[in-house]
Amino acid sequence: MRATLFDMPEVVEMARERLSKAGMLDRVTLVSGDFYQDEFPPGHDLAFVSAIIHQNSPAQNVDLYHKIFRSLDRGGRIVIRDHVMEPDRLHPKDGAIFAVNMLLGTSGGGTYTYEEIKADLSQAGFTAVRLIKRGEHMDALVEAFRP
Repeated sequence: MRATLFDMPEVVEMARERLSKAGMLDRVTLVSGDFYQDEFPPGHDLAFVSAIIHQNSPAQNVDLYHKIFRSLDRGGRIVIRDHVMEPDRLHPKDGAIFAVNMLLGTSGGGTYTYEEIKADLSQAGFTAVRLIKRGEHMDALVEAFRP
């Protein structure tokens, strides 16, 4: 297995040190960037978006999903790990409390329902969207595919 880590320059340098100590640096391509401004490198079959979407507005997430779509090969998959709210927005409880934190700490972030995530992924061109794991914490998983 090979991976590409795309993150801010400071994080990439921390990862370089840890991966080197673990003897895995030869299997990971490290790319510095800012996903708000930069494109992701192309040619991937999986994008794992972990604990990111809650800090973004819906429009920012659609932009992010478009960038990910362009970076994936045909048949590639996106997996999102985050809070995924029930339609009542009260459950899971951790997600409801976290939504207040996002309201106070970001300009447009929040926690999103599966239907909202699905609509945004679909808008970016993804298909076969499904909730593959419900979560009580920030551990729900949503997947979708680039046709």
